[in-house]
Amino acid sequence: MFRRLLIPLLGSGLLLAATTGSALAKCEGPNPPEFCSEVIVGFGDSSASFQAGTPETVVFTVTQGEQPFEAMGVTLTFINQKDESRIVVPTIATNTPGLWRAEVNLPDGGIWNTYAQVVTNTGAAYRIFVERARVTLPPVPPAEKPITTPPVTPAAPVLPIALVLGGLAAAAFAGMVIRDRTRRRTAGAAAPAGASVSPSTADRA
Repeated sequence: MFRRLLIPLLGSGLLLAATTGSALAKCEGPNPPEFCSEVIVGFGDSSASFQAGTPETVVFTVTQGEQPFEAMGVTLTFINQKDESRIVVPTIATNTPGLWRAEVNLPDGGIWNTYAQVVTNTGAAYRIFVERARVTLPPVPPAEKPITTPPVTPAAPVLPIALVLGGLAAAAFAGMVIRDRTRRRTAGAAAPAGASVSPSTADRA
């Protein structure tokens, strides 16, 4: 299996080397084609993961005639195709000739047209269209379920019960007072009546 994969890889590598060699040979000739003088900025696959609101590291190449181009500075400009808003991003040269790096954070989703401003050591500037970058929106977080609290049994009102019990006690006390007074009145009225019935001492004599 490894041998089957190795043979096509070797063939592709040899084909790429031959193509590059032929292109360089054409650019070194007396009448080089037009692409040899063109400055090209390429992102490759580094811009395929743009997501709105998320910083992304973009590594891109600046070449001329398929060779690294020595630039003094490169600035990337992203233009929103929908509302024409612009984001200007500075870049940093890496240790590899022709290889640059930038931190890109695009705020909105959609299509953004990308341009590169390349400045040479002679002061010349190139405005180069790079590509149309597609920016996706971040995934929507799942909705959280509301937390339901168990129902609370209402406590019995203490004050009304105390008032009712106090009222009952007062009524019972009032009843006892009334009954006691009634008994006293009845006893007071019964004593004179008994005295009139009994015979006097004079009659007995």
